[in-house]
Amino acid sequence: MNKHFRKILILLFLPALLFISCGQQKDAPVVADSSTQTVEPSFSAREFVTSYIADLANGNKVYPMDTFVERMRAGEDLFVVDIRRAEDYAAGHVKGAVNIPWNTPALWEDMAYLPQDKPVYLYCYSGQTAGQTLITMRMAGIESYSVNSGWNLGISRTEGYEEIVETTVNTLDRSKKNNASPAALKAVQDYYESTFAFNGSPFANRHITEDDAKATLDAKDDSVMFISICRPDDYSKGRIPTSINIPSGPGWNDAMAGLPTDKKLILNCYSGQGTNQFVVLLTLMGYDPLSLTFGMGTPRTAPRGWVNKGYEVETD
Repeated sequence: MNKHFRKILILLFLPALLFISCGQQKDAPVVADSSTQTVEPSFSAREFVTSYIADLANGNKVYPMDTFVERMRAGEDLFVVDIRRAEDYAAGHVKGAVNIPWNTPALWEDMAYLPQDKPVYLYCYSGQTAGQTLITMRMAGIESYSVNSGWNLGISRTEGYEEIVETTVNTLDRSKKNNASPAALKAVQDYYESTFAFNGSPFANRHITEDDAKATLDAKDDSVMFISICRPDDYSKGRIPTSINIPSGPGWNDAMAGLPTDKKLILNCYSGQGTNQFVVLLTLMGYDPLSLTFGMGTPRTAPRGWVNKGYEVETD
Protein backbone atom coordinates (compact mmCIF):
# COMPACT_ATOMS: atom_id res chain seq x y z
CA MET A 1 0.00 0.00 0.00
CA ASN A 2 1.58 3.27 -1.08
CA LYS A 3 2.01 6.28 1.16
CA HIS A 4 -0.62 8.37 -0.60
CA PHE A 5 -3.26 5.66 -0.21
CA ARG A 6 -2.52 5.31 3.54
CA LYS A 7 -2.91 9.06 4.02
CA ILE A 8 -6.28 8.98 2.32
CA LEU A 9 -7.50 6.14 4.61
CA ILE A 10 -6.35 8.01 7.72
CA LEU A 11 -8.17 11.15 6.63
CA LEU A 12 -11.33 9.18 5.92
CA PHE A 13 -11.45 7.32 9.27
CA LEU A 14 -10.13 10.04 11.59
CA PRO A 15 -13.53 11.81 12.08
CA ALA A 16 -15.21 8.49 12.91
CA LEU A 17 -12.54 7.65 15.47
CA LEU A 18 -12.90 11.07 17.10
CA PHE A 19 -16.71 10.68 17.21
CA ILE A 20 -16.44 7.26 18.89
CA SER A 21 -13.89 8.53 21.38
CA CYS A 22 -15.98 11.55 22.34
CA GLY A 23 -19.15 9.48 22.60
CA GLN A 24 -17.55 7.22 25.18
CA GLN A 25 -16.76 10.14 27.51
CA LYS A 26 -19.24 10.71 30.34
CA ASP A 27 -20.60 14.17 30.98
CA ALA A 28 -19.02 15.83 33.98
CA PRO A 29 -21.41 16.19 36.90
CA VAL A 30 -23.01 19.62 37.22
CA VAL A 31 -22.34 21.16 40.62
CA ALA A 32 -24.90 23.74 41.68
CA ASP A 33 -23.63 27.05 42.92
CA SER A 34 -24.54 26.96 46.62
CA SER A 35 -24.46 30.73 46.75
CA THR A 36 -27.57 30.90 44.54
CA GLN A 37 -29.57 28.09 46.22
CA THR A 38 -32.60 28.99 48.36
CA VAL A 39 -32.76 27.17 51.68
CA GLU A 40 -36.34 26.43 52.71
CA PRO A 41 -36.96 27.52 56.33
CA SER A 42 -37.69 24.58 58.61
CA PHE A 43 -39.87 24.28 61.68
CA SER A 44 -38.83 22.49 64.85
CA ALA A 45 -41.72 21.74 67.18
CA ARG A 46 -39.34 21.12 70.06
CA GLU A 47 -37.54 24.43 69.58
CA PHE A 48 -40.82 26.31 69.30
CA VAL A 49 -42.33 24.71 72.41
CA THR A 50 -39.16 25.22 74.45
CA SER A 51 -38.95 28.87 73.42
CA TYR A 52 -42.62 29.63 74.03
CA ILE A 53 -42.66 28.02 77.47
CA ALA A 54 -39.49 29.89 78.47
CA ASP A 55 -41.18 33.14 77.45
CA LEU A 56 -44.13 32.45 79.78
CA ALA A 57 -42.03 34.21 82.40
CA ASN A 58 -43.13 37.37 80.55
CA GLY A 59 -46.85 36.53 80.61
CA ASN A 60 -49.27 34.11 78.99
CA LYS A 61 -50.28 36.36 76.05
CA VAL A 62 -53.89 36.74 77.28
CA TYR A 63 -54.75 40.40 76.76
CA PRO A 64 -56.98 42.31 79.25
CA MET A 65 -60.44 42.82 77.76
CA ASP A 66 -60.91 46.25 79.31
CA THR A 67 -57.60 47.52 77.88
CA PHE A 68 -58.52 46.10 74.49
CA VAL A 69 -61.93 47.81 74.48
CA GLU A 70 -60.39 51.06 75.70
CA ARG A 71 -57.82 51.07 72.89
CA MET A 72 -60.49 50.32 70.30
CA ARG A 73 -62.71 53.11 71.64
CA ALA A 74 -59.73 55.47 71.37
CA GLY A 75 -59.55 54.68 67.66
CA GLU A 76 -56.27 52.77 67.66
CA ASP A 77 -55.60 50.82 64.49
CA LEU A 78 -55.41 47.28 65.87
CA PHE A 79 -55.40 44.16 63.68
CA VAL A 80 -58.23 42.00 65.04
CA VAL A 81 -59.30 38.45 64.17
CA ASP A 82 -62.71 37.04 65.16
CA ILE A 83 -62.72 33.21 65.11
CA ARG A 84 -66.40 32.78 65.96
CA ARG A 85 -68.87 31.23 63.54
CA ALA A 86 -69.62 33.31 60.44
CA GLU A 87 -73.24 33.93 61.43
CA ASP A 88 -72.23 35.29 64.85
CA TYR A 89 -69.57 37.49 63.25
CA ALA A 90 -72.21 38.86 60.86
CA ALA A 91 -74.52 39.71 63.75
CA GLY A 92 -71.91 42.00 65.31
CA HIS A 93 -68.15 42.10 65.79
CA VAL A 94 -65.32 44.41 66.78
CA LYS A 95 -64.78 47.17 64.24
CA GLY A 96 -62.29 46.20 61.57
CA ALA A 97 -62.11 42.56 62.64
CA VAL A 98 -61.73 39.90 59.95
CA ASN A 99 -63.47 36.56 60.37
CA ILE A 100 -61.44 33.33 60.33
CA PRO A 101 -63.93 30.82 61.78
CA TRP A 102 -62.78 28.04 64.07
CA ASN A 103 -63.38 24.52 62.80
CA THR A 104 -62.73 25.49 59.16
CA PRO A 105 -59.71 25.16 56.83
CA ALA A 106 -59.44 28.96 56.89
CA LEU A 107 -57.57 28.60 60.19
CA TRP A 108 -54.50 27.32 58.38
CA GLU A 109 -55.15 28.65 54.87
CA ASP A 110 -55.43 32.29 56.03
CA MET A 111 -52.47 32.02 58.39
CA ALA A 112 -50.18 32.84 55.47
CA TYR A 113 -51.78 36.27 55.00
CA LEU A 114 -51.78 37.61 58.56
CA PRO A 115 -49.32 40.41 59.37
CA GLN A 116 -46.00 39.61 61.01
CA ASP A 117 -44.99 43.23 61.51
CA LYS A 118 -47.67 44.12 64.08
CA PRO A 119 -49.57 42.42 66.94
CA VAL A 120 -52.70 40.45 66.10
CA TYR A 121 -55.53 40.38 68.67
CA LEU A 122 -58.02 37.54 68.45
CA TYR A 123 -61.13 36.44 70.27
CA CYS A 124 -63.60 33.58 70.27
CA TYR A 125 -66.61 33.18 72.57
CA SER A 126 -64.98 32.64 75.96
CA GLY A 127 -61.23 32.55 75.30
CA GLN A 128 -61.01 28.76 75.04
CA THR A 129 -60.31 28.02 71.36
CA ALA A 130 -58.60 31.40 70.99
CA GLY A 131 -55.97 30.00 73.35
CA GLN A 132 -55.18 27.27 70.83
CA THR A 133 -55.29 29.68 67.88
CA LEU A 134 -52.90 31.99 69.70
CA ILE A 135 -50.26 29.25 69.75
CA THR A 136 -50.71 28.23 66.12
CA MET A 137 -50.39 31.85 65.01
CA ARG A 138 -47.14 32.12 66.91
CA MET A 139 -45.95 28.93 65.21
CA ALA A 140 -46.32 30.91 61.97
CA GLY A 141 -44.30 33.84 63.35
CA ILE A 142 -47.30 36.06 64.18
CA GLU A 143 -47.25 38.08 67.41
CA SER A 144 -50.70 37.09 68.61
CA TYR A 145 -52.70 37.83 71.76
CA SER A 146 -55.99 36.34 72.93
CA VAL A 147 -58.50 38.84 74.33
CA ASN A 148 -59.34 37.68 77.86
CA SER A 149 -62.66 35.79 78.12
CA GLY A 150 -63.52 36.32 74.45
CA TRP A 151 -66.69 37.97 73.15
CA ASN A 152 -69.35 36.47 75.43
CA LEU A 153 -67.59 36.62 78.80
CA GLY A 154 -65.18 39.49 78.17
CA ILE A 155 -65.70 42.06 75.42
CA SER A 156 -69.51 42.22 75.59
CA ARG A 157 -69.38 42.63 79.38
CA THR A 158 -66.99 45.57 79.24
CA GLU A 159 -68.37 49.06 79.68
CA GLY A 160 -68.59 51.00 76.44
CA TYR A 161 -68.07 48.01 74.18
CA GLU A 162 -71.12 49.00 72.08
CA GLU A 163 -69.04 51.81 70.58
CA ILE A 164 -66.66 49.36 68.94
CA VAL A 165 -69.24 47.03 67.38
CA GLU A 166 -70.15 46.89 63.69
CA THR A 167 -71.78 44.48 61.21
CA THR A 168 -69.68 45.45 58.20
CA VAL A 169 -67.88 42.44 56.72
CA ASN A 170 -64.14 43.04 56.58
CA THR A 171 -62.05 41.08 54.09
CA LEU A 172 -58.57 39.75 54.78
CA ASP A 173 -56.02 41.03 52.26
CA ARG A 174 -54.77 37.95 50.44
CA SER A 175 -52.79 39.78 47.79
CA LYS A 176 -49.46 39.01 49.44
CA LYS A 177 -48.27 36.19 51.65
CA ASN A 178 -46.25 36.70 54.81
CA ASN A 179 -42.89 35.07 55.53
CA ALA A 180 -44.21 32.07 57.45
CA SER A 181 -42.28 28.99 56.41
CA PRO A 182 -44.20 26.27 54.55
CA ALA A 183 -42.98 23.82 57.21
CA ALA A 184 -44.56 25.90 59.99
CA LEU A 185 -47.81 26.28 58.06
CA LYS A 186 -47.87 22.51 57.47
CA ALA A 187 -47.42 21.93 61.22
CA VAL A 188 -50.34 24.30 61.87
CA GLN A 189 -52.50 22.44 59.36
CA ASP A 190 -51.58 19.06 60.85
CA TYR A 191 -52.52 20.28 64.31
CA TYR A 192 -55.94 21.55 63.28
CA GLU A 193 -56.78 18.52 61.16
CA SER A 194 -55.95 16.19 64.06
CA THR A 195 -57.95 18.40 66.45
CA PHE A 196 -61.01 18.59 64.23
CA ALA A 197 -60.93 14.80 63.95
CA PHE A 198 -62.33 14.82 67.52
CA ASN A 199 -65.53 16.50 66.34
CA GLY A 200 -68.60 14.47 67.30
CA SER A 201 -66.76 12.84 70.22
CA PRO A 202 -66.72 13.77 73.93
CA PHE A 203 -63.32 15.36 73.28
CA ALA A 204 -64.30 17.86 70.57
CA ASN A 205 -61.81 20.75 70.36
CA ARG A 206 -59.54 18.72 72.67
CA HIS A 207 -61.82 19.67 75.57
CA ILE A 208 -63.46 17.58 78.27
CA THR A 209 -66.51 18.76 80.19
CA GLU A 210 -66.60 18.99 83.96
CA ASP A 211 -69.16 16.17 84.06
CA ASP A 212 -67.08 13.81 81.94
CA ALA A 213 -63.94 14.64 83.91
CA LYS A 214 -65.79 13.94 87.17
CA ALA A 215 -67.01 10.60 85.81
CA THR A 216 -63.44 9.72 84.80
CA LEU A 217 -62.17 10.64 88.26
CA ASP A 218 -64.89 8.61 90.00
CA ALA A 219 -64.10 5.60 87.81
CA LYS A 220 -60.48 5.72 89.04
CA ASP A 221 -59.32 5.39 85.43
CA ASP A 222 -55.55 4.82 85.65
CA SER A 223 -55.12 5.70 81.97
CA VAL A 224 -55.76 9.35 82.87
CA MET A 225 -53.65 11.90 84.76
CA PHE A 226 -55.03 15.17 86.13
CA ILE A 227 -52.69 18.18 86.05
CA SER A 228 -53.27 21.65 87.50
CA ILE A 229 -51.33 24.55 86.03
CA CYS A 230 -52.63 26.96 88.70
CA ARG A 231 -50.33 28.83 91.06
CA PRO A 232 -49.10 26.68 93.97
CA ASP A 233 -51.02 28.70 96.59
CA ASP A 234 -54.29 28.31 94.68
CA TYR A 235 -53.57 24.63 94.12
CA SER A 236 -53.14 24.21 97.88
CA LYS A 237 -56.44 25.97 98.59
CA GLY A 238 -58.48 23.70 96.35
CA ARG A 239 -57.63 21.18 93.62
CA ILE A 240 -59.15 18.26 91.79
CA PRO A 241 -58.39 15.08 93.75
CA THR A 242 -55.34 13.14 92.45
CA SER A 243 -54.17 16.12 90.37
CA ILE A 244 -50.50 17.09 90.38
CA ASN A 245 -49.34 20.70 90.20
CA ILE A 246 -47.13 22.03 87.40
CA PRO A 247 -47.66 25.80 87.48
CA SER A 248 -47.79 27.61 84.16
CA GLY A 249 -44.33 28.96 83.43
CA PRO A 250 -40.79 28.07 82.31
CA GLY A 251 -40.71 25.10 84.70
CA TRP A 252 -42.81 23.17 82.22
CA ASN A 253 -39.77 22.65 80.00
CA ASP A 254 -38.22 20.39 82.63
CA ALA A 255 -41.50 18.92 83.87
CA MET A 256 -42.57 17.61 80.46
CA ALA A 257 -39.84 14.99 80.43
CA GLY A 258 -41.52 13.24 83.37
CA LEU A 259 -45.01 13.12 81.88
CA PRO A 260 -46.37 9.83 80.51
CA THR A 261 -47.03 9.55 76.81
CA ASP A 262 -49.36 6.59 77.29
CA LYS A 263 -51.93 8.43 79.42
CA LYS A 264 -54.54 11.04 78.63
CA LEU A 265 -53.60 14.27 80.39
CA ILE A 266 -56.53 16.35 81.70
CA LEU A 267 -55.32 19.88 82.38
CA ASN A 268 -57.07 22.54 84.42
CA CYS A 269 -56.33 26.18 85.12
CA TYR A 270 -58.76 28.86 86.30
CA SER A 271 -60.99 29.40 83.27
CA GLY A 272 -59.58 27.11 80.57
CA GLN A 273 -57.73 29.80 78.63
CA GLY A 274 -54.27 28.85 79.86
CA THR A 275 -54.72 25.10 79.45
CA ASN A 276 -55.86 25.54 75.86
CA GLN A 277 -52.40 26.91 75.13
CA PHE A 278 -50.76 23.90 76.77
CA VAL A 279 -53.02 21.55 74.81
CA VAL A 280 -51.27 22.67 71.62
CA LEU A 281 -47.79 22.66 73.13
CA LEU A 282 -48.18 19.16 74.57
CA THR A 283 -49.73 17.80 71.38
CA LEU A 284 -46.74 19.08 69.40
CA MET A 285 -44.49 17.14 71.80
CA GLY A 286 -46.37 13.86 71.31
CA TYR A 287 -48.62 13.87 74.40
CA ASP A 288 -52.40 13.31 74.55
CA PRO A 289 -53.81 16.35 76.39
CA LEU A 290 -57.31 17.66 77.04
CA SER A 291 -58.38 20.99 78.53
CA LEU A 292 -60.99 20.93 81.29
CA THR A 293 -63.73 23.21 80.00
CA PHE A 294 -63.78 26.43 82.06
CA GLY A 295 -61.15 24.99 84.41
CA MET A 296 -61.77 25.28 88.14
CA GLY A 297 -64.19 28.09 87.39
CA THR A 298 -64.32 31.79 88.28
CA PRO A 299 -67.19 34.19 89.01
CA ARG A 300 -67.02 35.21 85.35
CA THR A 301 -67.44 31.62 84.08
CA ALA A 302 -70.29 30.70 86.48
CA PRO A 303 -72.14 28.38 86.42
CA ARG A 304 -69.43 26.54 84.47
CA GLY A 305 -66.20 25.26 86.00
CA TRP A 306 -65.31 22.50 88.47
CA VAL A 307 -65.84 24.53 91.66
CA ASN A 308 -68.87 26.37 90.31
CA LYS A 309 -70.55 23.01 89.71
CA GLY A 310 -69.90 22.02 93.31
CA TYR A 311 -67.53 19.16 92.62
CA GLU A 312 -65.15 17.87 95.30
CA VAL A 313 -61.78 19.50 95.87
CA GLU A 314 -58.80 18.60 98.04
CA THR A 315 -56.94 21.11 100.19
CA ASP A 316 -53.68 21.06 102.13
